[in-house]
Amino acid sequence: MKKVTELKICGHRLSVKTDEDEKYIRAIENYLNNKIEEVKDSTKVVSTLDLALLAALNIAGEAIKTKETLERLGKKSEELALQIDERLA
Repeated sequence: MKKVTELKICGHRLSVKTDEDEKYIRAIENYLNNKIEEVKDSTKVVSTLDLALLAALNIAGEAIKTKETLERLGKKSEELALQIDERLA
């Protein structure tokens, strides 16, 4: 059952409706706030929207790199499994 959770992102209150566990939602909230702080500390940007967008770009980049790494590892593990099967046969 979905429940409403109050978040505070970059000083703004936000209500989200989710089935996710409270601990998980808080972890996301903290992660996002930390990313925004990293951007804030490394740039002269003061606009909340710009900070959020730059943090989103950083997070999207991390997600894409992680996905590519997982795909490479998946292919490599398939190759290794085939090699093992061939040697056992």
